[in-house]
Amino acid sequence: MSTLVAADSLANWPIASGSTGYGRAALAGSALISVLLVIVCLAQRAGRRSTEAALRGTIAKQSERLEEILATSKLMELLQVCHSLTEANRVIRGALPRLLRDAAGAFYVSRGPESALELQVSWGGLTPAQSFASEDCWALRRGRPHPYEPDRSSVPCQHLGSATRACLCAPLVADGHAFAVLHVQSPSGEPVSADVQRVAAALADQLSLAVGNLRLQETLRSGSERDPLTDLYNRRHLEISLHRELARAQRHGHAVSLVMLDVDHFKEFNDTHGHDAGDAVLREVAEVLKRHSRAEDIACRYGGEEFLLVLPSCSLDDAYAKAEAIREAIAQRRVFMHGNALPRITASLGIASHPLHGERLEELISCADAALYQAKASGRNRIIASSPPGDVVLFEHKSRGAG
Repeated sequence: MSTLVAADSLANWPIASGSTGYGRAALAGSALISVLLVIVCLAQRAGRRSTEAALRGTIAKQSERLEEILATSKLMELLQVCHSLTEANRVIRGALPRLLRDAAGAFYVSRGPESALELQVSWGGLTPAQSFASEDCWALRRGRPHPYEPDRSSVPCQHLGSATRACLCAPLVADGHAFAVLHVQSPSGEPVSADVQRVAAALADQLSLAVGNLRLQETLRSGSERDPLTDLYNRRHLEISLHRELARAQRHGHAVSLVMLDVDHFKEFNDTHGHDAGDAVLREVAEVLKRHSRAEDIACRYGGEEFLLVLPSCSLDDAYAKAEAIREAIAQRRVFMHGNALPRITASLGIASHPLHGERLEELISCADAALYQAKASGRNRIIASSPPGDVVLFEHKSRGAG
């Protein structure tokens, strides 16, 4: 304002003095000052607009960061109360696409030190490998994020196959061991943006603790419920699971069958060929049971050389068919030790079925055990099922008809 007043005074003074030359000069100066003032005002206005635009961009960026922090906090809160990796995967599946919305990706976890990494979650139209060895990922081998850009001299991970798009693998590390990897990929031919790389690395750090704890819990739980030699469920898990299946069967009127299995002449085999050979035989029998089990079946090592297979929603006839397939598979199995084939083994099996042979767990196990004892007493390598009054029925091979 003072500048404008000074300009007006300067413009009016020469005119008041009556000097025409000075008046014209003053008018020209006044016009020049006015132009300069307009320029200054326009520059200030443009500067304000630029500042406001930059401020709006900063506010938008800060809002995105805040949303990112809140979403990550919510993700970690939910993961803290998950009871298994399966539950955690559902949470992660919903969170990662939102946090990494500018990229496609996949999340892999290894169940054990020597296990392959298995695909848990994928999004963004990606078609990733279902599993791969830890040696196939540079991020896991290096213990830090590994970016790949086709136009540069970077090295792609082997699990990418023939993929040519830019990507980043960020490892999850716990106790100095990389056990999982977060893989993000540019949806276009452009490199993975700096923001996506930052978020991916931060998520890998955050997820490492939560997922690592769940993985450890599952390992401990598996160790308390599984037999370390055969990796079948142990007796403790059997009792808990069988109680549950019998209660479910009573509610819905379903049958539940039990197949008790014992390796024939196992003590003599062990004494002749050694405990290592005996352990190899038990592992082979366990593999047969796994191969012939449905997802809902429960295969257990009951004790020593005895195994028990729980078959939910399975009638006595269906249980016999299953038992016969298992008996034949064991008889045809060859076990090798140090490159040498061991003598062939056989197994005897006893069957009991709910509600035909009992309502309670103890009754059914007792009936299956009695049928197994009778199968061994009748010559071994055969199947016997208990009948309602506690007698036993010998099932001959189907090719020869029922006896």
